[in-house]
Amino acid sequence: MLSINSSHHLSDHYMAVQSSLNPKQLEDFTRTLRSTFGREGRVSYGGVGVVALSLAVLFNTVAQQVKGERVSDSGPIPGLFFKDPRGYYPPHVHTVSEYLRLVPHIANNPTRMREEAERYIKLFTDHDRSLENLEEKEMFAIQEDVPLLNVVLGKWFGSNLKIHLLRLKNASIDELVYSKERSPTVFIFNLNCDLETADKEFKALIQRSDNSTQEAFRRYMTNLKPWLLQVAELEWINAMTHLACEIGLNDESKVAQTGDFDLRANALGKWAE
Repeated sequence: MLSINSSHHLSDHYMAVQSSLNPKQLEDFTRTLRSTFGREGRVSYGGVGVVALSLAVLFNTVAQQVKGERVSDSGPIPGLFFKDPRGYYPPHVHTVSEYLRLVPHIANNPTRMREEAERYIKLFTDHDRSLENLEEKEMFAIQEDVPLLNVVLGKWFGSNLKIHLLRLKNASIDELVYSKERSPTVFIFNLNCDLETADKEFKALIQRSDNSTQEAFRRYMTNLKPWLLQVAELEWINAMTHLACEIGLNDESKVAQTGDFDLRANALGKWAE
């Protein structure tokens, strides 16, 4: 929903959710959306970015409600983040979830949308600063794989929220300024195993592999740390590089997107009262 093709993805999702409902549920589903967005059924900027994502979340929520399923109106939105078995979620997760639940109720009010976008962008900045001030024990908990990946997803959402604010202000990409003042975060990688034993098994596996694989490892691995740990670090760097490319990809085109979303035109149920 945060891609260049967000409008297309949202239309497909809208149709899929409606198709999963029986006639009575579909009637209730459409009635709820109509009460939220009015008879016109048009959502400003609903076909792009964070608003498209908020509508996708709303469709899922309303569909669950009309099916008689219990839906929480607080906490992390299911399916958007990595599930933490300990139940811990960084503040970014809660802020994203709170914002997405709010948007459908203010989407056609440009003043409120600008005010709330600015307020939530400030919250994300505050969250980033609070992470820098964590005690060592708390920072170690954040740097475990699930919480850290959820922080990254939160930051990605924050970048898209900045882009959306530019749309609301009819601004240009030149105003999207990325801070370069902060020093890069140093990550400590810990694997959930006996690293010495696992590394021996890993190297033995490499020795049984084909020549090109063995040559690649000899060329790129150093003897300063276990090979298995180096591979984990390379995988992390690869994932972060890919995500950074996604965040920065076609930002100018993203800002230029202004598509509304017509709920009525894509409705399977009867929209008019």
